[in-house]
Amino acid sequence: MACKRNRIIELKNFLNSLGIDTNISKTNARGHNGVFIHKTDGFRIDISKKLDEEKVIPVILHEFAHYIHYLYDEKLKSLDFIFGDFTEEIREELINTTVHSVPKDFAKSLYDKKEEINSDIKSLAKNIKNTYKDFKLSKNCIEIEKNFSNPLKYLLKYDRIKYFNKIYSVSNINSDFNLTETQLDYIKLKSKQRFLKRINAKINRLNKYYNNPFELFARFIELYYTDFEKAKKLAPLCCAKMQNTKINEFDKLNQIFKD
Repeated sequence: MACKRNRIIELKNFLNSLGIDTNISKTNARGHNGVFIHKTDGFRIDISKKLDEEKVIPVILHEFAHYIHYLYDEKLKSLDFIFGDFTEEIREELINTTVHSVPKDFAKSLYDKKEEINSDIKSLAKNIKNTYKDFKLSKNCIEIEKNFSNPLKYLLKYDRIKYFNKIYSVSNINSDFNLTETQLDYIKLKSKQRFLKRINAKINRLNKYYNNPFELFARFIELYYTDFEKAKKLAPLCCAKMQNTKINEFDKLNQIFKD
């Protein structure tokens, strides 16, 4: 534990020597484990006070990688500054490193909810099809919708509405209207489909986040210094590039982690 604490102190002093204002275990880091901030008068790295010492070092390395990336590519779009010719093999190695570094349950709740909603949608669609044989999930059912007046029509687009100073929602609509089971299922179906779209949008944003150059590089640097043997196994080409890099900031980092 003392060894880790000493290394954390070394890293903090190193970052400070580069002009990076470094706060460890003093802030919430904007709700993240860590955050790299480019200020008008310099740079800052915040490490969340919620982390134990075991997790602090990888997060410091992660945020330091963001700093390096920004120094050599302000637009954060390319990794040519470190890997030269950014081949598909290098990209695959970085993605492979990310897959093994990111906790497997980081988006588990989203995928579990997606599976649950898909199951609900199939069940509701089956019920509706029992009454309307030509019903298709991909199309609006005019036969059902033609009998809807306001506010029911609005509930096909929104889960909760205010209509003439009264609140209506998908969850309690049947208490205000004498709906058939099929009509009620149809309104619920539209709500579930909207929910599924929101879940898919979140999953897509996460995939985009974890596969952009900014994050790929940070995940690699995190693993490279905390578990070199694993990094070399997952990303041999990337490790070779790192060992031949001319970036001065990594020289001191290599000294800190030489033991």
